Amino acid sequence: MDILIDKPPRVRGYALHRIVEQFCQGRPALWADEGTQLRIRPSEAQPPFHPAGKLLAFTTTACVALRDGRRHRYLPVADWRGRSDWLHKEGAKHGFEVVGVHVSGRMQEVQTHDGRRFTVDASEFTGLLRVTEPDSFARCLVNGIGRVGKAFGLNLLIVQ
Repeated sequence: MDILIDKPPRVRGYALHRIVEQFCQGRPALWADEGTQLRIRPSEAQPPFHPAGKLLAFTTTACVALRDGRRHRYLPVADWRGRSDWLHKEGAKHGFEVVGVHVSGRMQEVQTHDGRRFTVDASEFTGLLRVTEPDSFARCLVNGIGRVGKAFGLNLLIVQ
């Protein structure tokens, strides 16, 4: 399901997005920067079936952004409870419940192809989840969680 390719050294942010887009020939895909490799999950990939009640270890780097009208609001870096609450809400929407999670918040600087720089939330989650709705969970594996940051390699749920 996932494709792992070696990542060019010192390439980050939007440049990685463009590499993934070219690799997938314009078709939608989720991806994550894993240091020396890129993990790419094409949208047409068929996720494995996980029955309701199955426990899975997971990891993700996600952009925790709350909507404030038309703008996105990021939580303070030290607010691990707010990030955990966000993940529990995302789980309810996407067919899983969080059994246990370790959260660490950080901000990541991103540079676009035209040179603009800005920061996005890049919270890291590692834990255990229980599948509650297999069909919704399968869509989550292909589409990711959250709304913000997918173009920068965030919000890909990796399960084992």
